[in-house]
Amino acid sequence: MSSSSLTGTQVVRSVGTFAAQLIEVIGHAGTHVSALRRPAVRLVFHKQVLFTGIQALLPVAVAGLVVGIALMTQMRLLLGSGVDLNVKMLRVVVLREFAPLLTAFIVLGRSGSAMAAEISGMKVRGELRTLYLLGISPGEYLLMPRVIGCALAVPALTVVFQFVAAVVGPLVASVFVKVELTPFYMELFTGIRLLDVVLSLMKTTMLGLSIAGVACATGCFVPPEPTWIPQAAELSVLRGFILILGVDLVFAIIHILLS
Repeated sequence: MSSSSLTGTQVVRSVGTFAAQLIEVIGHAGTHVSALRRPAVRLVFHKQVLFTGIQALLPVAVAGLVVGIALMTQMRLLLGSGVDLNVKMLRVVVLREFAPLLTAFIVLGRSGSAMAAEISGMKVRGELRTLYLLGISPGEYLLMPRVIGCALAVPALTVVFQFVAAVVGPLVASVFVKVELTPFYMELFTGIRLLDVVLSLMKTTMLGLSIAGVACATGCFVPPEPTWIPQAAELSVLRGFILILGVDLVFAIIHILLS
């Protein structure tokens, strides 16, 4: 009983400590955006946007196309040819849920694990300490560009996923099943609400902040031992996965309350 209680206390303390570290990293990034005026910091930011955003366009587009085709064909087979019902299902299942979640998971697997491994490796090799000794803030030079870059890349990638799944997917699916494209697209675009757009941007921005924040916090605060480099990558993916689901749940509740 005592051992179980102690373990529970340690888990709660560990979660609380990491939550404080995560808030510290994201807060530091948000309050030091002005550092992007420096060419060296801006270069790190551009590289992060290139890696997290531009280089992830292909896997995100392919995932969106597969989801769009699969869902469209299944909806036509199960729900029939009713345009209104098909569009509602597409809007809720794909645009609101699948697109942000799958995009976030792709970014987490590619960029989140890479950031955690890179930063933990720099800590193990003493590079973070070297930056301090040179008078360079690791928070401004390493963490902020990655957090802000990821927070901008995830919403942009989600828009790509949504466009491919909702526009290109039905077009390709029409080769396999009968889809009345003109009324379908008219119903799709006329049904988009400003509230949905705003909530989608807020949600995906929070997902981007969560992914980068978890990766940077995990990489910075692991023990300075070589064996922790791969563990940092694995730990950041696990923590990021849980946090992504938590953010999705919060916004699902917000959608219910506002609708």
